[in-house]
This record gives sequence, C-alpha cells and structure tokens, in this order.
Amino acid sequence: MTKTLPVTQARKDLLKLVDQVDDEYTRLDLTKNGKVKASLISPDYLDSLEETIYSLSHSLKDIKRAEKNIAKGDLVNLEDLKGDLAKRLKSHAG
Repeated sequence: MTKTLPVTQARKDLLKLVDQVDDEYTRLDLTKNGKVKASLISPDYLDSLEETIYSLSHSLKDIKRAEKNIAKGDLVNLEDLKGDLAKRLKSHAG
C-alpha cells in the first residue's frame, strides 16, 4: 500500500515514518508542491523489487520463446506429461 505525504509533514515525523515503512512493508511517497519527489521504502521491499527485476530480465528470452511455442500450438497438455513421466519412471524401475 502506498501512502503520500508532503515533505514538510514527513520532516516532522521522520523517525516514526521510517519505523512505519519498515514495520508495515509499505511505500511512502513524499511530495513537494503537490508532486511526488521521492519515495521511502523498506530495505526488504527494495530487495524484493530488485530480485524480481533480475529474475524477469533473465527470464525474458525463455518467456518469449514459450509464447511463440504456444502460438504455434507446440505444447504438451498435463495428461500427456503425466503419461510420459509414468513411462519414464517405469522404464527406469525395471
């Protein structure tokens, strides 16, 4: 959840706001003359965002390839996958 607060008010309550952002895992947008000029977020939230960006940037190629395969109808349904897995397990067991 994002909250918005003027910088002048945030200045008065900064210590409380820092604890609040950290405890509630929220984002606080700070405004100056009605425009957002900065955001205060917890380190855990920032780490989470950075991990998401990293994961997506390194998965984009695979996602695009999968979308092309789906568009071409080149896919496997769940029942076929289960059947193939059962055959493989059976061949390795015997």
